[in-house]
Amino acid sequence: MSKYLKKIKSLKKISKSILISSKFLIAKKDNIKIYYAPFDYINSKAKIMIVGITPGFQQMLQSFQVINEGKSLKEVKNLSSFKGSMRTTLIKYLDELEVNKKLKIKSCESLFNKDSKYLHTTSLVKYPVFDKGKNYSGANILKKKILLDFIEENFLKELKTLKKAIIIPLGNTVSSTIEYLNNKYDLKLACFLKGFPHPSGANARKNIQFKENKINMKILLRNK
Repeated sequence: MSKYLKKIKSLKKISKSILISSKFLIAKKDNIKIYYAPFDYINSKAKIMIVGITPGFQQMLQSFQVINEGKSLKEVKNLSSFKGSMRTTLIKYLDELEVNKKLKIKSCESLFNKDSKYLHTTSLVKYPVFDKGKNYSGANILKKKILLDFIEENFLKELKTLKKAIIIPLGNTVSSTIEYLNNKYDLKLACFLKGFPHPSGANARKNIQFKENKINMKILLRNK
């Protein structure tokens, strides 16, 4: 990790051709390539863990800029997590589930600023993944050995560290992957909100999915 951070800090120019190059390539197989980005910070004392599939190129670009400016790995997470309308929807869902009351805060909006000590954001594959040069969508993730190996070597450690936290999977791909790990490794996750929708504007069914699973998720939270 330190060698990559030194490379990022020394960059005089940040562009797509520099980021997606052999300089930051970690692993590849067929059309799948994994590149380094500084998303290594783990908030081991978090009370809520929000999990995506993998950072996209825009998050990658912003993370390089933050490190290049001399900021910390923690600041990368704070500045790059779920920007714009996706964050607004995510906060709305969390407050509807009364996660804020569970954490004894006014609204989950503050998780992204003054109450960030309670939050850990991460991804199944914490570094950016590209499929044929485009952001990887998560399709057949458990059938792609390069990604499953990475998940079991890296994300699994985070999951074990934070298995007593409220775990929010963003979408069905993340839900099914965490469920697979939970069953395979008998993790006994304390509060895994299976069925939580991805809050992206591109997800036309997100509100329907949230309503369908809301009661079960509230029961899980109540029993935690």
